[in-house]
Amino acid sequence: MIERNLARNWDRLSLEQQRQLQARKLREFLTTQVYPFSPYYRELFDRHRITPRSIRTLDDLRRIPFTSKADLVPTEQDPSGARKLVLQPDAASIKKHSPLAFQLRLATTRFFHGSRRIVESLGREYRPTSLLFTTGRSAAPMPFALTLYDLEILKEVGGRLLDVLGVDAQQDRGVSLFPYAPHLAFWQVAYCGFARGLLVLNTGGGKAMGTERIIDSISKIRPTMIVGIPGYVYHVLREAREAGVRFPTVKRIVLGGDRATPEMRSRMIELLIGMGATAPTVLSVLGFTEARVCWSECPCEKPSGFHTYPDVGIFECVNPDTGELVPDGEPGELVYTTIDGRGSVVLRYRTGDVLEDGIVSEPCPACRRTVPRLSSRLSRRSSVKDLRLSKIKGTLVNLDQLAAVIADEPGVEEWQIVLKKRNDDPFEVDEVVVCVAPRLGANDREIEASLHRHILQRTELSVNRIEFHPLGDMLERLGMETNLKERRIVDLRTAAPANSPTVAT
Repeated sequence: MIERNLARNWDRLSLEQQRQLQARKLREFLTTQVYPFSPYYRELFDRHRITPRSIRTLDDLRRIPFTSKADLVPTEQDPSGARKLVLQPDAASIKKHSPLAFQLRLATTRFFHGSRRIVESLGREYRPTSLLFTTGRSAAPMPFALTLYDLEILKEVGGRLLDVLGVDAQQDRGVSLFPYAPHLAFWQVAYCGFARGLLVLNTGGGKAMGTERIIDSISKIRPTMIVGIPGYVYHVLREAREAGVRFPTVKRIVLGGDRATPEMRSRMIELLIGMGATAPTVLSVLGFTEARVCWSECPCEKPSGFHTYPDVGIFECVNPDTGELVPDGEPGELVYTTIDGRGSVVLRYRTGDVLEDGIVSEPCPACRRTVPRLSSRLSRRSSVKDLRLSKIKGTLVNLDQLAAVIADEPGVEEWQIVLKKRNDDPFEVDEVVVCVAPRLGANDREIEASLHRHILQRTELSVNRIEFHPLGDMLERLGMETNLKERRIVDLRTAAPANSPTVAT
């Protein structure tokens, strides 16, 4: 069994104890793992004349340059891409870069058990056994490797997630609607079950099992928890309600993969109550492939923020433009540093996620855990598009804000944002078209007027037009039953010829 260097009392440490633990683990991790065995970070440290031993405190962490997704894209000069993040111990790197204590441990093993034992031991700890891929809509998926060591952490974190969510394996059972794929969300849910012996049906989502069979399975298994991507979970609940199916045992919905607006949470609760559920709650989980673990809100009247693990990673919240740290509770971009793991590890990784209420360090008002909590309200920096809405200049449009306005419109059942060129002419200005499927009994004219008014008030954008579509057609446009994530934002703009003005996307 691979030993994990994790804290048993991870959620009850004081702020000072957390900082001491993180500083110690950071020093050890950089000295014994990252610098000796990471091709990417050893080259980065050498280029910036940083030695691992010079990083002594959490404040020193800021001396390390940021890493971003752009640094990991394969090029002709460097085709390795994200593979260079994988810890890769070999005889040369161990002899030249690893600490003396590590080399002595290997020498002792070789003396008593032979070289074969060393190869087997290092293989179990460092050899990648699983790959997860990023799921960003705007960039090609990138692989991140996990070893057996990392899978043990994923399992430990799975148990912590259930504890934060208030799940009892003896009384609860779950159904996962996440698509079956090499993506973090699916596997984190699976390892939640492994960690606590919780019964979880991993359906693989609509593409694998089909919505009708999923609804039938939920009726038979009678779960207390349903987890999945917000849009598809809502779709399943809506289809079940229309079919007259009851879900009386469901106590909680757990959402990940996309942001769930307050209006969507309210609609899910309304649907569940209509199907016989008593006082159901809706909670969110945050995860990104580069960290290879997920974090959850705890049951609370208002979203309590994502409860982190101080012994696994370090979070920073920085000004997206300057890179400087912002005070607790202030908005900023989320930055992540691994301090325990093997496989692919990242330092000061810029996620592109903007925490609208930053990071808070005081104990959670609901569960009293003392861990730092990440704002439940997030947006993506990449969702801010520079659109040519006039012949003169571009306009920055935050599509996350626009999406939230549409999703919160009471008369809208489903929706999609389409970016296109006027008359499909690459030389023309951009257009923003909002496609909606109205709720049963809603008035199209009232929806159109309300959307125009609220979009202008909250985004200062006047969309070109609002189109109405039947619900079935909209579900097909979204790829609700076939895609990993529904296609909420579609960019149909074609590239203009080389001598024409360009638009950042």
